[in-house]
Amino acid sequence: MHASRANTPKVASSQKITVYTDGSGLHPGYEEARAGAGVWFGKDDERNRSIRVPEDLPQTNNSAEALAVLVAVKAVPSRSDLTIHTDSKFVIDSLTSGREKAENSDWLLQSNRAVLEETIGRIRKRKGRTTIKKVKGHSGVEGNEEADRLAGEGAQKPYGRKFKSRIPKGERVQGALLSEMTQALLYKGIRRAKATKTLPRRKTVAGLDAARHAAKDTVGLTPTDKTLWKSTRAKSIPHNRQKEFLWKLAHDALKCGSFWDGKPGCEHMVNCPTCEVPETAEHTLTDCPSSGQKVIWSLVGKIMEKRNIPWTAPKIGDITSCGIAGVRNTETGKVRTGASRLRTILIAISAHLIWKLRCEWRMGQGGVPDKTHPKREVHNRWVAMVNRIIKFDVMAAMSKGRIRGAPRPASVLHTWTNTLENETLLLDCINGKQWRIEGVLVGIPARG
Repeated sequence: MHASRANTPKVASSQKITVYTDGSGLHPGYEEARAGAGVWFGKDDERNRSIRVPEDLPQTNNSAEALAVLVAVKAVPSRSDLTIHTDSKFVIDSLTSGREKAENSDWLLQSNRAVLEETIGRIRKRKGRTTIKKVKGHSGVEGNEEADRLAGEGAQKPYGRKFKSRIPKGERVQGALLSEMTQALLYKGIRRAKATKTLPRRKTVAGLDAARHAAKDTVGLTPTDKTLWKSTRAKSIPHNRQKEFLWKLAHDALKCGSFWDGKPGCEHMVNCPTCEVPETAEHTLTDCPSSGQKVIWSLVGKIMEKRNIPWTAPKIGDITSCGIAGVRNTETGKVRTGASRLRTILIAISAHLIWKLRCEWRMGQGGVPDKTHPKREVHNRWVAMVNRIIKFDVMAAMSKGRIRGAPRPASVLHTWTNTLENETLLLDCINGKQWRIEGVLVGIPARG
Protein backbone atom coordinates (compact mmCIF):
# COMPACT_ATOMS: atom_id res chain seq x y z
CA MET A 1 0.00 0.00 0.00
CA HIS A 2 1.31 3.43 -0.89
CA ALA A 3 -0.23 6.70 0.24
CA SER A 4 1.13 9.81 -1.48
CA ARG A 5 0.89 13.39 -0.25
CA ALA A 6 0.66 16.60 -2.24
CA ASN A 7 2.65 19.69 -1.28
CA THR A 8 0.97 22.54 0.59
CA PRO A 9 0.32 25.44 -1.86
CA LYS A 10 3.11 28.01 -1.55
CA VAL A 11 2.64 31.75 -1.42
CA ALA A 12 5.22 34.47 -1.88
CA SER A 13 6.39 36.04 1.36
CA SER A 14 7.97 39.37 2.12
CA GLN A 15 10.15 37.72 4.75
CA LYS A 16 13.27 36.29 3.07
CA ILE A 17 15.60 34.15 5.16
CA THR A 18 18.96 32.72 4.12
CA VAL A 19 20.78 30.01 6.07
CA TYR A 20 23.95 27.99 5.61
CA THR A 21 24.15 24.39 6.83
CA ASP A 22 26.99 21.91 7.07
CA GLY A 23 27.93 18.62 8.70
CA SER A 24 31.11 17.11 10.06
CA GLY A 25 31.94 13.44 10.58
CA LEU A 26 34.98 11.82 12.19
CA HIS A 27 35.87 8.13 11.88
CA PRO A 28 32.64 7.01 10.14
CA GLY A 29 32.05 3.28 10.29
CA TYR A 30 33.77 2.91 13.66
CA GLU A 31 32.41 2.89 17.19
CA GLU A 32 34.52 5.97 17.93
CA ALA A 33 32.67 7.91 15.18
CA ARG A 34 31.50 11.44 15.99
CA ALA A 35 29.32 13.71 13.88
CA GLY A 36 28.10 17.27 14.29
CA ALA A 37 25.71 19.62 12.49
CA GLY A 38 26.20 23.35 11.99
CA VAL A 39 23.52 25.96 11.17
CA TRP A 40 24.52 29.59 10.49
CA PHE A 41 22.00 32.38 9.86
CA GLY A 42 24.39 35.27 10.35
CA LYS A 43 26.94 36.81 12.66
CA ASP A 44 25.82 36.69 16.31
CA ASP A 45 22.40 35.38 15.23
CA GLU A 46 20.70 33.63 18.14
CA ARG A 47 19.42 30.94 15.75
CA ASN A 48 22.95 29.72 14.96
CA ARG A 49 23.33 26.16 16.16
CA SER A 50 26.14 23.70 16.85
CA ILE A 51 24.70 20.24 17.45
CA ARG A 52 26.04 16.77 18.18
CA VAL A 53 24.26 14.15 16.09
CA PRO A 54 22.19 12.03 18.55
CA GLU A 55 23.59 8.60 19.34
CA ASP A 56 20.60 6.79 17.80
CA LEU A 57 21.37 8.31 14.38
CA PRO A 58 24.27 7.24 12.13
CA GLN A 59 27.44 9.10 13.10
CA THR A 60 28.24 10.05 9.51
CA ASN A 61 28.76 13.24 7.55
CA ASN A 62 25.58 12.62 5.52
CA SER A 63 23.50 12.20 8.66
CA ALA A 64 24.94 15.43 10.07
CA GLU A 65 24.28 17.35 6.84
CA ALA A 66 20.66 16.17 6.81
CA LEU A 67 20.14 17.03 10.48
CA ALA A 68 21.50 20.54 9.91
CA VAL A 69 18.87 21.19 7.22
CA LEU A 70 16.10 19.86 9.47
CA VAL A 71 17.19 22.14 12.32
CA ALA A 72 17.26 25.11 9.95
CA VAL A 73 13.76 24.39 8.63
CA LYS A 74 12.36 24.10 12.17
CA ALA A 75 14.01 27.37 13.25
CA VAL A 76 12.16 29.69 10.84
CA PRO A 77 8.49 30.73 10.49
CA SER A 78 6.41 28.59 8.16
CA ARG A 79 5.32 31.59 6.05
CA SER A 80 8.83 32.86 5.33
CA ASP A 81 10.70 32.19 2.09
CA LEU A 82 13.71 30.10 3.08
CA THR A 83 16.90 29.65 1.06
CA ILE A 84 19.21 26.91 2.32
CA HIS A 85 22.85 26.86 1.18
CA THR A 86 24.62 23.52 1.57
CA ASP A 87 27.69 21.88 0.07
CA SER A 88 26.14 18.41 0.40
CA LYS A 89 25.10 16.83 -2.89
CA PHE A 90 23.63 13.97 -0.85
CA VAL A 91 21.17 16.26 0.94
CA ILE A 92 20.21 18.16 -2.21
CA ASP A 93 19.54 14.95 -4.16
CA SER A 94 17.69 13.34 -1.24
CA LEU A 95 15.31 16.30 -0.91
CA THR A 96 14.79 16.88 -4.64
CA SER A 97 15.48 14.40 -7.44
CA GLY A 98 15.83 11.37 -5.17
CA ARG A 99 12.87 12.12 -2.90
CA GLU A 100 10.20 10.40 -4.98
CA LYS A 101 12.25 7.25 -5.45
CA ALA A 102 13.01 7.05 -1.73
CA GLU A 103 9.34 7.40 -0.79
CA ASN A 104 8.16 4.99 -3.48
CA SER A 105 10.57 2.32 -2.22
CA ASP A 106 9.66 2.87 1.46
CA TRP A 107 13.18 4.24 2.10
CA LEU A 108 14.79 0.83 1.61
CA LEU A 109 17.87 2.37 0.02
CA GLN A 110 18.31 5.15 2.59
CA SER A 111 20.10 4.91 5.92
CA ASN A 112 18.98 8.39 7.06
CA ARG A 113 15.23 7.91 6.81
CA ALA A 114 14.33 9.35 10.20
CA VAL A 115 15.87 12.76 9.52
CA LEU A 116 15.07 13.07 5.82
CA GLU A 117 11.46 11.94 6.17
CA GLU A 118 10.75 14.59 8.79
CA THR A 119 12.61 17.24 6.78
CA ILE A 120 10.55 16.50 3.66
CA GLY A 121 7.34 16.51 5.68
CA ARG A 122 8.13 19.88 7.24
CA ILE A 123 9.13 21.42 3.90
CA ARG A 124 5.85 20.20 2.41
CA LYS A 125 3.92 21.73 5.30
CA ARG A 126 5.58 25.13 4.99
CA LYS A 127 3.51 27.89 3.42
CA GLY A 128 6.53 29.84 2.21
CA ARG A 129 8.88 28.77 -0.57
CA THR A 130 11.89 26.63 0.30
CA THR A 131 14.91 26.80 -2.00
CA ILE A 132 18.01 24.64 -1.68
CA LYS A 133 21.20 25.88 -3.32
CA LYS A 134 24.55 24.20 -3.78
CA VAL A 135 27.57 26.06 -2.47
CA LYS A 136 31.13 24.96 -3.12
CA GLY A 137 32.65 23.74 0.12
CA HIS A 138 35.79 25.33 1.56
CA SER A 139 35.83 28.02 -1.12
CA GLY A 140 35.93 31.02 1.20
CA VAL A 141 32.16 31.62 1.36
CA GLU A 142 31.63 33.08 4.84
CA GLY A 143 28.35 31.29 5.56
CA ASN A 144 29.70 27.90 4.54
CA GLU A 145 32.90 28.37 6.50
CA GLU A 146 30.98 29.39 9.63
CA ALA A 147 28.55 26.47 9.31
CA ASP A 148 31.52 24.14 8.89
CA ARG A 149 33.11 25.56 12.04
CA LEU A 150 29.89 25.07 14.01
CA ALA A 151 29.59 21.50 12.71
CA GLY A 152 33.13 20.72 13.84
CA GLU A 153 32.36 22.09 17.29
CA GLY A 154 29.19 20.01 17.41
CA ALA A 155 31.09 16.80 16.66
CA GLN A 156 33.18 17.37 19.80
CA LYS A 157 30.18 17.81 22.08
CA PRO A 158 28.78 15.00 24.24
CA TYR A 159 25.59 13.24 23.22
CA GLY A 160 22.36 15.05 24.01
CA ARG A 161 18.81 13.77 23.82
CA LYS A 162 17.91 10.93 21.49
CA PHE A 163 16.36 11.86 18.17
CA LYS A 164 12.57 11.77 18.08
CA SER A 165 10.99 12.11 14.67
CA ARG A 166 8.01 14.47 14.61
CA ILE A 167 6.60 14.32 11.10
CA PRO A 168 3.71 16.77 10.70
CA LYS A 169 0.31 15.11 10.76
CA GLY A 170 -0.76 13.92 7.33
CA GLU A 171 2.69 14.39 5.79
CA ARG A 172 4.04 10.84 6.12
CA VAL A 173 4.08 8.79 2.91
CA GLN A 174 3.34 5.24 3.96
CA GLY A 175 4.21 1.96 2.28
CA ALA A 176 5.88 1.28 -1.05
CA LEU A 177 4.68 1.71 -4.62
CA LEU A 178 4.45 -1.84 -5.96
CA SER A 179 5.08 -0.78 -9.57
CA GLU A 180 8.42 0.70 -8.50
CA MET A 181 9.60 -2.33 -6.54
CA THR A 182 12.11 -4.89 -7.81
CA GLN A 183 12.84 -8.37 -6.54
CA ALA A 184 15.99 -7.07 -4.86
CA LEU A 185 14.07 -4.27 -3.09
CA LEU A 186 11.32 -6.64 -1.96
CA TYR A 187 13.93 -9.01 -0.57
CA LYS A 188 15.59 -6.09 1.21
CA GLY A 189 12.24 -5.14 2.70
CA ILE A 190 11.64 -8.67 3.96
CA ARG A 191 15.07 -8.72 5.57
CA ARG A 192 14.43 -5.35 7.21
CA ALA A 193 11.14 -6.60 8.65
CA LYS A 194 12.72 -9.78 9.98
CA ALA A 195 15.82 -8.09 11.38
CA THR A 196 13.99 -6.70 14.39
CA LYS A 197 12.65 -10.13 15.31
CA THR A 198 15.72 -12.28 14.63
CA LEU A 199 18.38 -12.74 17.29
CA PRO A 200 22.00 -12.84 16.08
CA ARG A 201 23.77 -16.20 15.91
CA ARG A 202 26.04 -16.81 18.87
CA LYS A 203 28.90 -17.95 16.61
CA THR A 204 28.49 -14.91 14.38
CA VAL A 205 28.66 -12.55 17.36
CA ALA A 206 31.86 -14.27 18.52
CA GLY A 207 33.37 -14.12 15.03
CA LEU A 208 32.62 -10.43 14.64
CA ASP A 209 33.98 -9.63 18.09
CA ALA A 210 37.26 -11.41 17.28
CA ALA A 211 37.52 -9.44 14.03
CA ARG A 212 36.63 -6.19 15.80
CA HIS A 213 39.33 -6.54 18.46
CA ALA A 214 41.93 -7.55 15.87
CA ALA A 215 41.05 -4.56 13.69
CA LYS A 216 41.36 -2.22 16.66
CA ASP A 217 44.85 -3.53 17.35
CA THR A 218 45.77 -2.83 13.72
CA VAL A 219 43.88 0.38 12.96
CA GLY A 220 43.45 1.85 16.43
CA LEU A 221 39.68 2.13 15.93
CA THR A 222 36.81 -0.28 16.60
CA PRO A 223 34.82 -1.11 13.44
CA THR A 224 31.06 -1.53 13.56
CA ASP A 225 29.36 -4.71 12.36
CA LYS A 226 28.40 -2.95 9.13
CA THR A 227 32.01 -1.98 8.46
CA LEU A 228 33.20 -5.53 9.14
CA TRP A 229 30.65 -7.08 6.79
CA LYS A 230 31.53 -4.52 4.13
CA SER A 231 35.22 -5.35 4.54
CA THR A 232 34.57 -8.99 3.56
CA ARG A 233 33.53 -7.63 0.15
CA ALA A 234 36.43 -5.18 -0.22
CA LYS A 235 37.29 -4.40 -3.84
CA SER A 236 40.92 -5.27 -3.21
CA ILE A 237 40.04 -8.92 -2.48
CA PRO A 238 40.77 -10.55 -5.86
CA HIS A 239 38.01 -13.14 -6.24
CA ASN A 240 34.50 -13.84 -5.02
CA ARG A 241 35.74 -17.18 -3.68
CA GLN A 242 37.89 -15.39 -1.15
CA LYS A 243 35.07 -12.99 -0.26
CA GLU A 244 32.71 -15.90 0.34
CA PHE A 245 35.38 -17.62 2.42
CA LEU A 246 35.80 -14.55 4.68
CA TRP A 247 32.02 -14.23 5.03
CA LYS A 248 31.77 -17.86 6.16
CA LEU A 249 34.74 -17.36 8.47
CA ALA A 250 32.95 -14.48 10.20
CA HIS A 251 29.89 -16.71 10.65
CA ASP A 252 32.01 -19.70 11.76
CA ALA A 253 30.16 -21.56 9.00
CA LEU A 254 33.04 -23.53 7.42
CA LYS A 255 32.49 -27.27 7.36
CA CYS A 256 34.84 -28.52 10.02
CA GLY A 257 34.89 -29.67 13.63
CA SER A 258 31.50 -29.41 15.32
CA PHE A 259 29.78 -29.23 11.92
CA TRP A 260 30.20 -32.99 11.68
CA ASP A 261 28.83 -33.72 15.16
CA GLY A 262 25.94 -36.17 15.04
CA LYS A 263 26.34 -36.96 11.34
CA PRO A 264 26.52 -40.75 10.84
CA GLY A 265 29.86 -41.92 9.49
CA CYS A 266 31.51 -38.52 9.99
CA GLU A 267 32.67 -38.86 13.57
CA HIS A 268 36.30 -38.98 12.42
CA MET A 269 35.95 -35.47 10.92
CA VAL A 270 35.37 -33.73 14.25
CA ASN A 271 38.98 -33.73 15.50
CA CYS A 272 42.21 -32.86 13.73
CA PRO A 273 44.01 -36.17 12.93
CA THR A 274 47.44 -34.66 13.63
CA CYS A 275 46.76 -32.60 16.76
CA GLU A 276 43.84 -34.62 18.19
CA VAL A 277 41.94 -31.46 19.13
CA PRO A 278 38.61 -30.16 17.75
CA GLU A 279 39.26 -29.01 14.20
CA THR A 280 38.15 -25.40 14.00
CA ALA A 281 38.84 -22.84 11.29
CA GLU A 282 41.12 -21.01 13.72
CA HIS A 283 43.12 -24.18 14.39
CA THR A 284 43.50 -24.89 10.67
CA LEU A 285 44.51 -21.36 9.69
CA THR A 286 46.82 -20.49 12.57
CA ASP A 287 47.97 -23.57 14.52
CA CYS A 288 47.84 -26.88 12.66
CA PRO A 289 51.23 -28.15 11.36
CA SER A 290 49.48 -30.21 8.66
CA SER A 291 47.66 -27.39 6.84
CA GLY A 292 50.73 -25.64 5.43
CA GLN A 293 49.87 -22.48 7.36
CA LYS A 294 53.31 -22.06 8.89
CA VAL A 295 55.03 -22.07 5.49
CA ILE A 296 52.48 -19.75 3.92
CA TRP A 297 52.42 -17.14 6.69
CA SER A 298 56.22 -17.16 6.66
CA LEU A 299 56.15 -16.29 2.94
CA VAL A 300 53.63 -13.53 3.55
CA GLY A 301 55.89 -12.18 6.28
CA LYS A 302 58.80 -11.92 3.84
CA ILE A 303 56.75 -9.77 1.47
CA MET A 304 55.55 -7.61 4.35
CA GLU A 305 59.14 -7.09 5.46
CA LYS A 306 60.07 -5.92 1.96
CA ARG A 307 57.33 -3.27 2.17
CA ASN A 308 58.03 -2.28 5.79
CA ILE A 309 54.56 -3.42 6.88
CA PRO A 310 54.27 -4.49 10.55
CA TRP A 311 53.71 -8.23 10.65
CA THR A 312 53.11 -11.05 13.07
CA ALA A 313 51.50 -14.38 12.29
CA PRO A 314 47.77 -13.56 12.06
CA LYS A 315 45.04 -14.61 14.44
CA ILE A 316 41.60 -15.58 13.23
CA GLY A 317 40.31 -12.02 13.75
CA ASP A 318 43.15 -10.58 11.65
CA ILE A 319 42.10 -12.79 8.75
CA THR A 320 38.39 -11.99 9.01
CA SER A 321 39.05 -8.23 9.17
CA CYS A 322 41.81 -8.14 6.54
CA GLY A 323 39.63 -6.05 4.20
CA ILE A 324 39.91 -3.03 6.50
CA ALA A 325 42.69 -0.66 5.42
CA GLY A 326 44.99 -0.77 8.41
CA VAL A 327 48.54 0.10 7.36
CA ARG A 328 49.45 3.64 8.38
CA ASN A 329 52.44 5.90 8.02
CA THR A 330 54.08 5.98 11.45
CA GLU A 331 55.03 9.66 11.06
CA THR A 332 51.87 11.19 9.56
CA GLY A 333 49.27 8.66 10.73
CA LYS A 334 47.76 8.57 7.24
CA VAL A 335 46.68 5.29 5.63
CA ARG A 336 49.22 3.81 3.22
CA THR A 337 46.74 2.79 0.53
CA GLY A 338 49.11 0.64 -1.52
CA ALA A 339 50.49 -1.18 1.51
CA SER A 340 46.97 -1.68 2.91
CA ARG A 341 45.80 -3.13 -0.39
CA LEU A 342 48.79 -5.49 -0.50
CA ARG A 343 48.11 -6.66 3.05
CA THR A 344 44.45 -7.33 2.26
CA ILE A 345 45.24 -9.28 -0.91
CA LEU A 346 47.96 -11.44 0.62
CA ILE A 347 46.05 -12.33 3.80
CA ALA A 348 42.82 -13.13 1.92
CA ILE A 349 44.37 -15.32 -0.77
CA SER A 350 46.80 -17.00 1.63
CA ALA A 351 44.09 -17.94 4.15
CA HIS A 352 41.96 -19.31 1.33
CA LEU A 353 44.89 -21.38 0.01
CA ILE A 354 45.51 -22.83 3.49
CA TRP A 355 41.87 -23.87 3.65
CA LYS A 356 42.08 -25.45 0.19
CA LEU A 357 45.17 -27.42 1.19
CA ARG A 358 43.38 -28.59 4.33
CA CYS A 359 40.37 -29.76 2.31
CA GLU A 360 42.58 -31.60 -0.19
CA TRP A 361 44.33 -33.39 2.66
CA ARG A 362 41.20 -34.17 4.70
CA MET A 363 38.91 -35.14 1.83
CA GLY A 364 41.36 -36.33 -0.81
CA GLN A 365 43.89 -38.10 1.40
CA GLY A 366 41.58 -39.08 4.25
CA GLY A 367 43.49 -36.91 6.72
CA VAL A 368 46.34 -39.41 6.95
CA PRO A 369 49.19 -37.59 8.79
CA ASP A 370 51.84 -38.99 6.43
CA LYS A 371 50.06 -37.65 3.34
CA THR A 372 50.14 -33.92 4.04
CA HIS A 373 51.40 -31.57 1.33
CA PRO A 374 55.22 -31.32 1.27
CA LYS A 375 56.63 -27.93 2.27
CA ARG A 376 58.12 -27.47 -1.20
CA GLU A 377 54.72 -27.99 -2.83
CA VAL A 378 53.06 -25.54 -0.42
CA HIS A 379 55.79 -22.98 -1.15
CA ASN A 380 55.50 -23.36 -4.93
CA ARG A 381 51.71 -23.26 -4.97
CA TRP A 382 51.73 -20.03 -2.98
CA VAL A 383 54.31 -18.45 -5.31
CA ALA A 384 52.34 -19.54 -8.39
CA MET A 385 49.11 -18.19 -6.91
CA VAL A 386 50.62 -14.78 -6.10
CA ASN A 387 52.12 -14.59 -9.60
CA ARG A 388 48.67 -15.20 -11.09
CA ILE A 389 47.16 -12.50 -8.89
CA ILE A 390 49.83 -9.99 -9.91
CA LYS A 391 49.37 -10.77 -13.61
CA PHE A 392 45.61 -10.43 -13.34
CA ASP A 393 45.98 -7.17 -11.39
CA VAL A 394 48.30 -5.68 -14.01
CA MET A 395 46.21 -6.87 -16.97
CA ALA A 396 43.00 -5.51 -15.42
CA ALA A 397 44.65 -2.12 -14.89
CA MET A 398 46.01 -2.12 -18.46
CA SER A 399 42.64 -2.96 -20.03
CA LYS A 400 41.63 -0.37 -22.62
CA GLY A 401 37.95 -0.89 -21.90
CA ARG A 402 38.42 -0.37 -18.14
CA ILE A 403 36.89 -3.49 -16.62
CA ARG A 404 34.27 -2.57 -14.05
CA GLY A 405 35.86 -2.52 -10.61
CA ALA A 406 39.36 -2.89 -12.06
CA PRO A 407 42.16 -1.15 -10.15
CA ARG A 408 43.77 1.97 -11.52
CA PRO A 409 47.34 1.67 -12.81
CA ALA A 410 48.64 3.87 -9.98
CA SER A 411 46.94 1.62 -7.41
CA VAL A 412 48.59 -1.49 -8.88
CA LEU A 413 51.97 0.25 -8.92
CA HIS A 414 51.67 1.32 -5.27
CA THR A 415 50.52 -2.18 -4.29
CA TRP A 416 53.34 -4.26 -5.77
CA THR A 417 56.31 -1.86 -5.70
CA ASN A 418 59.34 -3.35 -3.88
CA THR A 419 57.88 -6.86 -3.91
CA LEU A 420 58.82 -8.04 -7.41
CA GLU A 421 61.78 -9.78 -8.92
CA ASN A 422 61.71 -7.36 -11.87
CA GLU A 423 60.41 -3.89 -10.96
CA THR A 424 61.11 -2.60 -14.48
CA LEU A 425 58.59 -5.05 -15.95
CA LEU A 426 55.83 -3.65 -13.75
CA LEU A 427 56.67 -0.07 -14.72
CA ASP A 428 56.78 -0.97 -18.42
CA CYS A 429 53.37 -2.65 -18.18
CA ILE A 430 51.80 0.27 -16.35
CA ASN A 431 53.28 2.74 -18.85
CA GLY A 432 52.07 0.70 -21.85
CA LYS A 433 55.57 -0.27 -23.03
CA GLN A 434 55.09 -3.96 -22.26
CA TRP A 435 51.99 -5.97 -23.12
CA ARG A 436 53.10 -9.54 -22.44
CA ILE A 437 53.58 -10.70 -18.87
CA GLU A 438 55.63 -13.85 -18.45
CA GLY A 439 57.79 -15.54 -15.85
CA VAL A 440 58.00 -15.14 -12.10
CA LEU A 441 56.91 -11.75 -10.83
CA VAL A 442 56.88 -11.98 -7.06
CA GLY A 443 60.30 -11.54 -5.50
CA ILE A 444 60.30 -15.03 -3.95
CA PRO A 445 61.40 -17.82 -6.33
CA ALA A 446 59.80 -21.24 -6.62
CA ARG A 447 61.70 -24.22 -5.23
CA GLY A 448 63.01 -26.86 -7.60
